[in-house]
Amino acid sequence: MVGHDQRPAERLDPYSAVNTTIMGQPWIYGRDVPALAVNARDYLNVGVIETNRAGQRAYWLGIVAWSTIDRSALPSPAQPMRPGKVKFSWPDGSLELQPVPAGREALGASQPIFAGPQPEFTDAWYPLSAVQLSRLAQVPPESITLMREDGSAIVYAIWRIEPQAMDQFLEAIGFTPRGP
Repeated sequence: MVGHDQRPAERLDPYSAVNTTIMGQPWIYGRDVPALAVNARDYLNVGVIETNRAGQRAYWLGIVAWSTIDRSALPSPAQPMRPGKVKFSWPDGSLELQPVPAGREALGASQPIFAGPQPEFTDAWYPLSAVQLSRLAQVPPESITLMREDGSAIVYAIWRIEPQAMDQFLEAIGFTPRGP
């Protein structure tokens, strides 16, 4: 998405009255699925938002799973797996997050955020502390692992990342990252 506007968007939800500042472009992670088809991939759109409910601010990380694979004829689920527990990995460490069960409703969003280009997608939302947001702001993770309930894992690698999107988001919300 080189050359696209990286400025964050502001959105006032018409139902919840929550004001949301949205990272301009999500980071995109992908994984090949050659067992199904050549050039078949599953993707994760990963982005950060800040919500403001009558002055109460909170940071959230959204992960949207989508695919280039038409799974309608397969015995497995028709849509990409809904993200659950995730692990972000860097050479110097990792960060694990659990999603909120209420999903988008927990942040007061009645419309999808960071949706993929395909009509079928699933999303999950993770509350972030200022320390966790600072960690993500340092450098995008090299990989993201979706942890399944059965203990197995699915690893996604960087596909497309615009670092300026995070920088401009942090500037828009007046956030100064903390050191390690």
